[in-house]
Amino acid sequence: MLVFELLQRLSANILLLGNVPAHTLWDFSALVSHFQPILAWTGGLELDRPSLFLPHTVVSLLAHALALQEGGIHALWNVLGPVIWQQHRFGHEPTSPLVNPLPQIVQHGPLHALGTEEFFPPTRTCTQVSCPSGMRLVDARRHHAYYFTLDKGVLSVYVSSLRCKTCGSTYYLNYCRQVDPDGVQRRHYYPGRPRILHVETHILIDSAVATLFKTQALHAHASGQATARIYNSALSGHSPTSSELPHHPLLRIEYVWDTFYLDALLQHHCEQGTILILSEHLTRDGGGQRDRLREALHQRNIFIAGTGQEYYPHACDGCVRVREDNVMIHAAITDGVTIGHPCCGVHNCQEALPSLQARFCNTHTILNGICAIRECHRPVDPPSLTCDLPEHLQVQQQYEVKGQSMFNLARRLANLSCNGKSASGNRTMKAKFGRSWTHNEQLIVRPCGIIVARATFYGAEAISSVADMLRAVFPTANSVPDILFYDNNCHLRRHLLASGSSHFASMGQPVDVFHFKAKHSEQDAYCGQHCNPLLFPDIYDADTKKWFFNSSAAEQANVWINGYHSIVHDMEVTAFNFFLDEMIKERNRFLVHTLERQGKHPHFLPREWLLSDTPALFSV
Repeated sequence: MLVFELLQRLSANILLLGNVPAHTLWDFSALVSHFQPILAWTGGLELDRPSLFLPHTVVSLLAHALALQEGGIHALWNVLGPVIWQQHRFGHEPTSPLVNPLPQIVQHGPLHALGTEEFFPPTRTCTQVSCPSGMRLVDARRHHAYYFTLDKGVLSVYVSSLRCKTCGSTYYLNYCRQVDPDGVQRRHYYPGRPRILHVETHILIDSAVATLFKTQALHAHASGQATARIYNSALSGHSPTSSELPHHPLLRIEYVWDTFYLDALLQHHCEQGTILILSEHLTRDGGGQRDRLREALHQRNIFIAGTGQEYYPHACDGCVRVREDNVMIHAAITDGVTIGHPCCGVHNCQEALPSLQARFCNTHTILNGICAIRECHRPVDPPSLTCDLPEHLQVQQQYEVKGQSMFNLARRLANLSCNGKSASGNRTMKAKFGRSWTHNEQLIVRPCGIIVARATFYGAEAISSVADMLRAVFPTANSVPDILFYDNNCHLRRHLLASGSSHFASMGQPVDVFHFKAKHSEQDAYCGQHCNPLLFPDIYDADTKKWFFNSSAAEQANVWINGYHSIVHDMEVTAFNFFLDEMIKERNRFLVHTLERQGKHPHFLPREWLLSDTPALFSV
């Protein structure tokens, strides 16, 4: 249809359409294009021209959606139908927009320094208190970037910053760079979670992609490498089987992690009603975005530790039993899982390592100069990690060759013909040449599966460490669970009683059924008298012979968190704690939705009451 013909049709319907807003024409066109397959079907399967009339159901929907009379809808169809109609569209593919500018921009944009999107800061005036009201931002600085999206692949875009001439603050897409009163230049992020994350100078990530990254880690235990490969193969817009190089950069592993951490931090500050503030200048040369985020990650870790998890005050029908006398029985389980991060080689030292390759922290770095053979205190003979004693040097040589495949094959062959002991006997020297890792992560889980706390045990899952964790997580009488399942409760109970404190005196400490039957001796009278689960009527229904609580919830949570073993194995401590806390938070949210669907009425107990010793002033 020619423009002249379109104008004639509009003139013929001027009485009906004269007062229709111009944007309604575009809304009408977009809506009707979605219904073309059903219009063609009801119109007699005419695919090359529009049907004469719209079905009543479509007219009714359009009238409500556009706030027009049905006569106006018919008039718009009469005018715009021939323009909207797409010939030979059978309805076997999703609806495409009437006009898709991306192919033309991708083809011609680079020649004219134009991208598929132009991004600017969300304000045009300075928001600093020290500036006069409404001071207009100027000095636009524009640079090229790549925008990683979920539905359109990787787009070539341009990003501009604006500056305030009065105070010198520079406004970017996600944050304002300003000089604070202490003279330090920092990034003050805007409140809320942005739709587009400015991860690196030339890298933008859509929030939907950031959500995908976190969801893949949560449900599939996907590593940063796996996540990057999935995006590059399936969503970047470039076919992995194509021999041509992509016209855009591939998603790199560091972009995945920087996106994960930045997005999680922004969400945390949004939920707390605060803003994220980062240093502008990195503390060391060659550092990346991760170094800029490290202090903010550390502060969030401090916030979460102990009682800071979002679902710490959780309660539901799966973890709380209300007895006939209206007494609430709140249960929890604790257990450890062997997963950890590199740590100092000194037993139970909790000081962070200066680097992931270091064997000792800064406090114990002097031990790098001591022979790695245990019980030897002679200085090392560089570049060896042992002293100059030949037998000690030989131990390191054997340690280094053991990792080689030829050694392993030769050892297997030797074992086939070996009929006795070696000439040196069975005595071996103990040494520590490599790095050390923390012993385990200790979880406290509600029987419904909600994880309320996590702690790192450096040297061992010692009873004293478990007791310290319980005091940190349940600091008040109101927060102490009525029932705590633990596979070593008999020793924990002894330890708590020996401490002389009555803080946990009212807490029942059964061993879960599996461990009580399989791991505890029938001759252990103390365990049988104090930790037999049948001694606690609040957890067992004698009539139905069923347990009220799922005492295996911690074991099930351990299986889930152990899926991150290979991902966190070489993480430094700050990133390790942040990642696991964030995954626990997201898993809890997912489980709560599941509990809602199961009709278990998940809710929060008042956090203020839990963390005080005030008697309850509310009903369960």
